[in-house]
Amino acid sequence: MKRKDWTGGLFFIYLAFVIWVILLKFSTSPDALPHLRNINLIPYGDCLMVNGNLNIRELAENILIFVPFGIYGGMLARERAGGTVILAGAGFSLFLETLQYLLAMGASDITDVINNTLGAVIGVLLWKAFRKIAGEKSWLIVQILATVGTVGMLGVGVLICITNA
Repeated sequence: MKRKDWTGGLFFIYLAFVIWVILLKFSTSPDALPHLRNINLIPYGDCLMVNGNLNIRELAENILIFVPFGIYGGMLARERAGGTVILAGAGFSLFLETLQYLLAMGASDITDVINNTLGAVIGVLLWKAFRKIAGEKSWLIVQILATVGTVGMLGVGVLICITNA
């Protein structure tokens, strides 16, 4: 199997997982989905405040969940297509936030789009830096790590499904 085919398959699994996490909120049943339609267009506004404190965990989670987007995108795109990958990450995030609003499945928040995009930027930069350091071996190393990570991610998903059943 060609390395881009394997990476593309891992990327597809990752995208499905992101949809499950962001849009479906780890839900395995339509009845368990939130029926909330809310939108926040003020970046880093009140929605990030919990008991008067900034919710750093939510900020970090929104950045971290899109780091693989930038890495996979960087691996699959042409060498100098980092900007395109970042725009695709922003577009995918905006698409998910818009769907949340249209389907009344959660709060749509511009801060999430900004942080998801930042995650994609970090992922692209990590891939470019690692590629520079490791050269051709970078593909193999990242594919092994991504495969292990994907298996772990799927294992967590199965555990969540079992505990929610």
